[in-house]
Amino acid sequence: METIAKYNQARKALLQMDQNILVDALLKLALESPSVAMMVEGMVSSQEKRIALFRKNIHAITHQGRRSSLSGEQILDILTRSLEFLDPDQIDPILGLELMELFYSTDEWALNSTNELDFEFDLLYTDDGYSKFTEFAERCDDPLFVQQVVNRILASDDYCMRGKLSEVVFKV
Repeated sequence: METIAKYNQARKALLQMDQNILVDALLKLALESPSVAMMVEGMVSSQEKRIALFRKNIHAITHQGRRSSLSGEQILDILTRSLEFLDPDQIDPILGLELMELFYSTDEWALNSTNELDFEFDLLYTDDGYSKFTEFAERCDDPLFVQQVVNRILASDDYCMRGKLSEVVFKV
């Protein structure tokens, strides 16, 4: 969609279509695109399954081998979709913060995978990741735990993607 007007026009037309047509189209796209497949899998999964998928995706990034290396584009997509799996309103804040710690453990892999997506990864970690982390931290009843998680994450900020998290401590 090139403009908001075209987006709104398409949205209006889609809202008037039969639900079965839309479901079939979405599933067809899921067969053609790993990104869409991941999105659909997250949409139809329980919260526990989404957490398991999140962990599986992080593991896939941080345990790459010669035979299973991921491109920068793939890592960016996996991380973006994985963050969508985490709903701060549905997940215990302590578990959410632990999952976000896993998320930040991927920055070395992400930034070493490509030189062309540094800006996109910066936005992912310092904006999207920070926002999600903050949501969990604000719901956490244990400010000491939040501080400990932030300290662990900041202990190895070799790629300067984690520094903004120090602000979270002052918000809780």
